Amino acid sequence: MAEQTSLNVDALKRWLVNQALLATPVPIIATELANRLAALGLPIWRAHVGFSTLHPQVASIGLTWTREGKREREEFRHGAFARIAGSSPFYDAIVAAQSQARTSDGLPDALIPMTRYRLERGEGVDAYRLLATFRAAGGTDYLCFVLTFGNEGKLSTSTSGAAISLTSDRAGGFTDEDIALLADLMPFVGAALRACAEPATTRSLLDVYLGRDVGRRVLEGEVQRGEVSVISAAILVGDLRGFTTLADEVPRERLVGMLDDYLDCLITPIEEHGGQVLKFLGDGLLATFAFAGRAASPVCAETLAAATDALRKVEDLNARRRRESLPVMAFDLALHAGDVLYGNVGSDRRLDFTIVGPAVNEAARLEALCGTLDVPLLASRRFVDLLAMPDRFHSRGQQTLRGVRAPVEVFALAG
Repeated sequence: MAEQTSLNVDALKRWLVNQALLATPVPIIATELANRLAALGLPIWRAHVGFSTLHPQVASIGLTWTREGKREREEFRHGAFARIAGSSPFYDAIVAAQSQARTSDGLPDALIPMTRYRLERGEGVDAYRLLATFRAAGGTDYLCFVLTFGNEGKLSTSTSGAAISLTSDRAGGFTDEDIALLADLMPFVGAALRACAEPATTRSLLDVYLGRDVGRRVLEGEVQRGEVSVISAAILVGDLRGFTTLADEVPRERLVGMLDDYLDCLITPIEEHGGQVLKFLGDGLLATFAFAGRAASPVCAETLAAATDALRKVEDLNARRRRESLPVMAFDLALHAGDVLYGNVGSDRRLDFTIVGPAVNEAARLEALCGTLDVPLLASRRFVDLLAMPDRFHSRGQQTLRGVRAPVEVFALAG
């Protein structure tokens, strides 16, 4: 029997290594790991895996498995996990492991520390409401393993890592043999979780900082300087009118928050209507809505919808700010369309994945004209023609754009 168990444990180790090589999503690994541990005969009633992530909004993710079939995924925003300090054995085990990493000279003796509470003896139930709940439901034993990830041969003292809790409902809880088996497995579990969490984190960061399409292209290997393609797209350029003046008047600690609020009024509609933000230009941005083989008219319609939604959001934001006696701003938006070069531009050491070409320059010059004509949105003749909804615009006549040889006809929103 012992020999059979050893063979099964070896098979589980191989499986974990294979998942690391395949970068299998962590939720799949967590669920299957709990299933396989239960199949080995371990008396697991509940399992929970928590792991940190690198994301502007989400600090960590929790995955819960129960023998009765519960499969739950939770996201913890920044600061949310810390609010359970002193009330969670899971949180306290992680904090203790981080403290050990900070105070150890080199690697600590217990690289993957374990915390244990024998619930049927009453351990931890007075200190932690969660453990009292588990005991009341029949829990007898609680284990928590902390897997702190390191860098350059040293343990991280931040929150980078994962933790696994296992709760039993068998009389007597986990045996010494059970705990020895789990301790033997944990380095493999930690390696698999780290290897599989990092690609997802990388994709998430690239999506946030570069945009969904650019992030995908970079991950797929489009990283050589000068590697570009020609695409047809609608182009949106947005800029906050008067931001430079306000920047001298608004306290510095409020400036970034104000800028974020206004930019969100534009970014959210762009993404909701299928566009992507390619670049932030100080207090403005450049976005594209690629045709990608689709008819131009519906893509331009989505671009216009994003722009008009943004203007409405700015109006709502300004109304709230006026009620609070705060300064307000307005967006100037330009809509254009054309063929652009899309790809890597820069030097050997610093590249930008963006669009370049005359159409981009014309869109930027068109946006600068909004202030001159005192309108929040201008569109080019090409955009209006491709949109094929002439009633949405009225002509503002031929205008001279800086750096563009011939005058161009520009259009403002009708009404």
